[in-house]
Amino acid sequence: MKKAGVFQTEYVDLVIVGGGMVGLMLAAALRNSGLHIVVIERLAYQPVLSMGLDCRVSAIVQGNVNILKSIGVWQYLEDKVGVMSSMRIWDGQEQGGIRFDAEEIGQDKLGILLENQHLIDALQHTIDESHDVEVLCPESVVSVVWKKQGVQVSLESGRMLNAPLIVGADGARSWLRTQADIDVFSRDYEQKGIVATVKPRFSHQNTACQRFLHTGPLALLPMKDDMCSIVWSASNDRADELLGLSDEAFLDVLNLEVGGIFGGIVEAGKRAAFPLQAQLARHMVRPRLALIGDAAHSIHPLAGLGVNLGLRDAMVLAQEIVDARKFDEDWGDMGVLTRYMRQRMPDVLMTMASMEALHRTFQVRWPAWIKLRGLGMKALGNAGVVKSLLMQNATGLNLPVPYAIE
Repeated sequence: MKKAGVFQTEYVDLVIVGGGMVGLMLAAALRNSGLHIVVIERLAYQPVLSMGLDCRVSAIVQGNVNILKSIGVWQYLEDKVGVMSSMRIWDGQEQGGIRFDAEEIGQDKLGILLENQHLIDALQHTIDESHDVEVLCPESVVSVVWKKQGVQVSLESGRMLNAPLIVGADGARSWLRTQADIDVFSRDYEQKGIVATVKPRFSHQNTACQRFLHTGPLALLPMKDDMCSIVWSASNDRADELLGLSDEAFLDVLNLEVGGIFGGIVEAGKRAAFPLQAQLARHMVRPRLALIGDAAHSIHPLAGLGVNLGLRDAMVLAQEIVDARKFDEDWGDMGVLTRYMRQRMPDVLMTMASMEALHRTFQVRWPAWIKLRGLGMKALGNAGVVKSLLMQNATGLNLPVPYAIE
């Protein structure tokens, strides 16, 4: 516990609670805005290593890769990423499937795969270029008092901050959201996502694979140096069973389910697991408060789109703050925050609805439905214009999200 000293109340322009990927993204996007920004993070990120790599990885779609380039983050990442130029999806109970190729939408890649630790480090390096952003870690918020003209934030160190706006980027179990008395709509999938680094026998050729098993989807994601990351969603009982297997037994089961893709898996690293839930905050904004990332919404990881929603939240909110300052508006006012919410809700709700529909579609095990599902996947694979539009939306290239903050 830090000892409290004697501190005067400080005025800052923005307080961000949460120094993970989304909170740091907001700070990085605003680092050259001239605003005094304070990021508060309780604990530094601690990766769980699997074959020497962080077993928590993020699939960043091409639209968000362009954003990372525009705000100066990419220079710290480009030699650390795995490239995803194509994706293969198939039903474990039906032959055939769908293949998406970047060339179909005139791109060189659909997105990238990178370790969460690398993205956090890159964002931190970007922020370090600015004298206007303070990252306090380890540090905690003790209390928040919302007032008409601003918000008063008391820190464990004893510092007192006053700001026009406080942003909750502190994850799915957001402390700040709870303090604001904002409830969530939630859906417990009664599943866990098992993650690990694995080594295939042959090159993955920059192809991501996802197989829908009756117990949940199993994804192989292409990492750098021909390694792969797996995300295996399974019922709680099945996940616990898989976690309890020896390394050799787990590798045997994994290869049985992978079905020979990339010549099979020859080595699997340490496994970790996390519970799978979807939730949506009943209010994304309140006077003097905005929620971004998992504090506002979280989805099933079956398409790897969760962090992408959060990064887009950060960019849209950053642009609204800069625009408000330019026109001498109070960026903690509900008028400004409502503009942020209205821009983000269609993307958030559409993505959440799509993931829920996809999850339910592949949970049904009736023989007639399985056959119909297989025919539907084949039809989509041959539907050129529809398939192209789906890919454009999934990669974020069609979304009205600012690439750079002006």
